[in-house]
Amino acid sequence: MSFKVTIIGGGSSSFVPVLLRRLIQSGPLGDSTVTLMDIDERRLGVMQELGDRLVAGEESRLRVTSTLDQRASLEGADFVIAAISVGGFDAWAQDLEIPGRYGLVMHVADSVGPGGIMRALRNAPVLAEVARNVAEVAPDAHVFNYTNPAPTEALAMLAAAPTVRTYALCSCTGHPSSAEWLAEQAGVDPGRIAMPPVVAGLNHCAAVTELRLRDGTDAMPLVREHAENPIVRWALETYGVLPYCWSHWVEHFPQMQRLEGEYAGTAQGVAMRYGITTHDMAYEKARVAELEALAARWTAPGAGRITLADLPPGDEDWGIEVVDIIEAIVENRNRTFVVNAPNGGAIPNLPDDAVVEVNASVNGYGIRPIAAGPLPEPLAAHLRGYVDFERQVVTAALSGDRDAAMHAFLLDPNIQARLELEQIGQLLDEMLRANAEWLPLFGG
Repeated sequence: MSFKVTIIGGGSSSFVPVLLRRLIQSGPLGDSTVTLMDIDERRLGVMQELGDRLVAGEESRLRVTSTLDQRASLEGADFVIAAISVGGFDAWAQDLEIPGRYGLVMHVADSVGPGGIMRALRNAPVLAEVARNVAEVAPDAHVFNYTNPAPTEALAMLAAAPTVRTYALCSCTGHPSSAEWLAEQAGVDPGRIAMPPVVAGLNHCAAVTELRLRDGTDAMPLVREHAENPIVRWALETYGVLPYCWSHWVEHFPQMQRLEGEYAGTAQGVAMRYGITTHDMAYEKARVAELEALAARWTAPGAGRITLADLPPGDEDWGIEVVDIIEAIVENRNRTFVVNAPNGGAIPNLPDDAVVEVNASVNGYGIRPIAAGPLPEPLAAHLRGYVDFERQVVTAALSGDRDAAMHAFLLDPNIQARLELEQIGQLLDEMLRANAEWLPLFGG
């Protein structure tokens, strides 16, 4: 059976080749139509040509098409994968640098803090439009979003189109999905791990809350015994949980965001506590430029045969499980994956309408979150504040209201911990001005 898979952000040289590889290799999806959609015609053309070359080189039945028209790309889609970054690396650099000048330096700045808020203000309106279009032209489609901040974007899409089956995914969840990684944490052979473990929390601040060996033994004492990372040890000792994306956890605890030295005029590529180095757009741009140069050589006139063996493994390969999830749906495989979905009681001490990161049963009937049980109450109390924060960010993003954005800034714990009240308004207005071209709802 043939399916239509639409990729919003189809010009991405880091993400699209990973998906094309997996789709060409897929048995149940190998004769599907993949529609690439992007606003960058040049990059989209390169990915279209690369897709054509790979399909020919592998003698695959997959069909690759492309378009600049978002609504047209979604018509009749069975599955939609979104991975966008409005403003790209230039906007991300501002998300780091502008707060840095106010004394607020963050590691990634894509989930919370002023950078996480601005990323949501840029991306959420576009994703909301995707959701509304899906509701009209592909109402039965499953939508999977990889765009950060994942829970905030998911809430925005649900607010725009409540009937659409939309879920957020994250490469971090490759850790709790890996018996090898879990076995390393416990110091045992992978074959002894009872899979899957219990997972609960909010994206980028989620954890393994229960881990057992196949004989029923509680493995968490073994994990505590073997833990070396200071954040992992702290989470185990404080909450009794195993964080699996600890470098994102630190952004949810402002007291962990500390530079190793004095601020020296840049917030990129600088050393922070716990061995963290902040993201550096020079590195990110170089990585993407290398991939684009490879793609350009492969698709140049006269280039030879291109196969999957020519695709180098990259940063985006780890933890990308969306094709496995789609296969589980179309073949009723009854598998368990970690997804971000409306809570609905899966974590009873978080709000029902929160978007939570939990195990979900995936089969021909769709995706259904599995009850994880309550989080340790002190951790749940900490995360409930972030749920309220995410709601406020969605209100600001979909309204373009400066006062709503100000309330989001006032709710963010990182901003609360670093800035005086008058500085918060100054920071917000400076970031709104810097992002004006990407924030049409805010009136430019």
